[in-house]
Amino acid sequence: MKYKKMLDEYIAGVDRLNRKVKNLSDAMMNYQPEWKESWTIKEHIIHLVDSETNGFIRCKSIIAQPNSECYVMDEDNWTKNLSRKNEDVNKYIQLFGIIRNIVYDLLIDEPEENWNKNFFIRDYRGERKNITLKKCIELYNDHLDFHIDYIDRIIEEMDTEKKR
Repeated sequence: MKYKKMLDEYIAGVDRLNRKVKNLSDAMMNYQPEWKESWTIKEHIIHLVDSETNGFIRCKSIIAQPNSECYVMDEDNWTKNLSRKNEDVNKYIQLFGIIRNIVYDLLIDEPEENWNKNFFIRDYRGERKNITLKKCIELYNDHLDFHIDYIDRIIEEMDTEKKR
């Protein structure tokens, strides 16, 4: 399959996230970085899983209802307006793995010609795009990279503070 490597990277993201956060304490998960409008590690994880949940429906929509419009969440408002304090981040991490496994199973047998043919329409920050299955998986692979980089920055900041 032409897109197997991309799907393998997608499913490997489950282990990447688990390894990244498995030894973090609650204090570390809830540490508020000093930079402006920053999120805690917990907020990054919950946002990541909220987005993956949308991605799950988007992938199915591309197959079931090609050319349909998709819902796009405003991540800043979601993070600001939803109380994250009492949510169990471990449940979100489990959900991340479940969603990625379901999407992997859904797409592994999808005919290659459908990966670039069908799409959903996404309006995001004033930009309207057609997103294919290929682009959708690329976006979610990149999205995980982006948030793992942020988590690394937060951990680095915490380590620097400990040394002071």
